Amino acid sequence: MMLDASGLTRQVEPLGLAYVASALAAEHDVRLLLPDTRSYTGPDPWAEIASAVAGEAPDVVGITVVTAALPAAARLVELVRGLDRDVRVVLGGAHPTADPLGALNATGADFAVIGEGEDAINELLRALSGGPAASLAGIRGLAWRAPDGLAHANPRRPPIADLDRLARPMRDRLVWPEDIEPPFYQAMLSSRGCNSSCLYCASGLMGRGLRLRSVAGVLDEIAALRSEYGVSHAFFQDSVFTGNRARTLDLCTALARDVEITFDCQTRVDCLDPELLPVMAEGGCRHIMLGIESGDEETLRRIGKPGRLTRTPEVAKQIRRAGIRSTGFFMIGWPWDDAARIQQTADFACSIGLDAVFLFSVTPLPGTRLWEMVSGRAMPASVDFRSPAVNLTSLSDPDYARLF
Repeated sequence: MMLDASGLTRQVEPLGLAYVASALAAEHDVRLLLPDTRSYTGPDPWAEIASAVAGEAPDVVGITVVTAALPAAARLVELVRGLDRDVRVVLGGAHPTADPLGALNATGADFAVIGEGEDAINELLRALSGGPAASLAGIRGLAWRAPDGLAHANPRRPPIADLDRLARPMRDRLVWPEDIEPPFYQAMLSSRGCNSSCLYCASGLMGRGLRLRSVAGVLDEIAALRSEYGVSHAFFQDSVFTGNRARTLDLCTALARDVEITFDCQTRVDCLDPELLPVMAEGGCRHIMLGIESGDEETLRRIGKPGRLTRTPEVAKQIRRAGIRSTGFFMIGWPWDDAARIQQTADFACSIGLDAVFLFSVTPLPGTRLWEMVSGRAMPASVDFRSPAVNLTSLSDPDYARLF
């Protein structure tokens, strides 16, 4: 969430929030207020947000929270409380899932949903609409603040196994539709979860294992995006789009046969091969983002991605031969990093024929093994991962910042 006028910070839809909104829409009047799609023109965006919330006069406000946005979420809760003390505030997303009681205490919110929110939020609103207060204790995946001020957390519910039973994410009912650019509607998910457990990654908080939508369900959503919003290009936000090779082949074959659309996706080096890539290209794939992370084999072993260093350059060549662009994501600043390892990653990233390289500074997030490794180091007030917010290395802060 921006604090001054510096343009759009988000150009695609936040799908977690949009899925929850659709899950509620059958029984409730739901509106999406998306402050981070707004290109602010004045010095006080919080006043614009307050005006928008007041104009909606909500009974319940839901806020999706990643760790880096926790301070902004606390300020938003304070803003809502200042407008109407009776409004209930519910947190969801990665940070409340990793630390539900801490999130409640840090923000002053009433409730936090742990894990995927579509089912838990519906049960919560039914309870608030007339069920006895004691029923809160029976809602799995819910943390709440009791009248005595103490926060409580119920056991988690299992991840949603049948993704096809979920309504498609809400694309309309926007409080500020005038801010939305066409790319906003490109965001899609064909799966949830991941089969890996990387040291630094918080995606497993929503449930381990890869869960797939049906090919038919994905095609139906693309058809709706094309007919209702004129979408001709999709961005699959799956953590590992090609995590199931057979389903990837089926989906891309169907896209080539039935749908005229191009798409970008994210995946891993070990989930691509020279037979799969041409099928993806024929199905419309134009850009693959790869989580490569390091140019050091020892680092890859430590973070949970062993044995990929020698394969990565060949995969980059295979992607190019298939006519697909490639971007590599890399991270430096591991606790064991020194200047030589950092330079090794930089040299590797620039030598393997990628079309683009993104470099991120290692930042421990609650709920990850890295967070546990560094003993729950406190998060800085602002994090964008593109600059060193924390320094886990033995290098001095100025030396690490210079190398980064």
